[in-house]
Amino acid sequence: MRNSYWLDLCFNMLLEYIPEDFSLAEATGKFRSVIAHIDVIGEYFYAVKTELSDDVAKFFSMAGIGHKEISNYNTALYYYSKAESIRLNNNNEKALALVYNNIAVVYNIKAEQEKALEYYFKSLDISRKFNEPPMNLVITYNNITNVYLSNYSYAEANKWNSKALELVESSSLADNPLCADVFFTQSTIYYVNEDFSEALKLDFKALDLLREHFMEEHTDVGMAYNCIAREYFSLKEYPVALDYYLKAYRIYAKVYGDEDSDTAEVCGSIARTYSMLDDNADALKWCLKAMQTQEKIFGDEHPEVMLRHSFITDIYENMGLFNEVIEHLLIIRNFFIKKNHTEPLKDLNGRIADNYEKLGKLAEAKRFRKIAMEA
Repeated sequence: MRNSYWLDLCFNMLLEYIPEDFSLAEATGKFRSVIAHIDVIGEYFYAVKTELSDDVAKFFSMAGIGHKEISNYNTALYYYSKAESIRLNNNNEKALALVYNNIAVVYNIKAEQEKALEYYFKSLDISRKFNEPPMNLVITYNNITNVYLSNYSYAEANKWNSKALELVESSSLADNPLCADVFFTQSTIYYVNEDFSEALKLDFKALDLLREHFMEEHTDVGMAYNCIAREYFSLKEYPVALDYYLKAYRIYAKVYGDEDSDTAEVCGSIARTYSMLDDNADALKWCLKAMQTQEKIFGDEHPEVMLRHSFITDIYENMGLFNEVIEHLLIIRNFFIKKNHTEPLKDLNGRIADNYEKLGKLAEAKRFRKIAMEA
């Protein structure tokens, strides 16, 4: 028994109120409206060491999913750890597979790929042990593929993507909307191999599948638009790319809001597209929008934030604003030094020197030119 009738009542009401699917605007809004109550009850359960029931574990898992969807990643990990602890104490090993998968998703978003793989493989071991449905294995294979892609480990990515596709085919799962993610991943593999036309075919295949099952504002539809835009951008069809990126942005902004990592990523892509269309003012606006959100979510030293700084330097160079270029290049330089990434420092110091020369600051230019030669 939990400690209080009212706590028990509130817990069960909130358990019913937490949405199962956060991919629609009303679901995410629903979660935001009760998040404070969820956090209070979650803290109370932990403080009073209430019974470790499966319902409480489900509560913590769903709270973790909700926080992940609104980009509160550390809070999501906190709740997942509580769910993990309960499942372990209850020897409910089978239920741990999903918890581990959810933890891995967050670590991958946080660019902690080693931790992500650790938890994906834990999840996979349990799924295999209990002979989970094929779709569960497909999802995990696909998630592992995406971690290897983010690590530029393309041979491993190809191996795990092939496993996912073989299982989809052998188990007749191709009409399942969850397979859209597998198609997106395969399109990314084509993309990194610069086969943009084949990637585009898979993106539209995924979009058609999603439209059979979901409404237009579903975030998976937004993902399809985002991938389609990426391919058109690579094919240098920038107006078409911009149209699809803006479609993706409108869905993400409606569902998740502007201060979300997926929304921010699309904003960064919109910025790049405006830059290719020689619209530096709009490129800068969208890139700053992306960077400010990502700094809030990930902190100042996340790789995505560094990518924004890098792109902003390109925009400022196009605009002839060399002081601003140097400001952002120095931020990137400090990041590389702190992370002990010495290989790119030579070119970076040379670029800083180039911009000091454009400003007529020859002493500073000479200093960084010397550092570049010694790197």
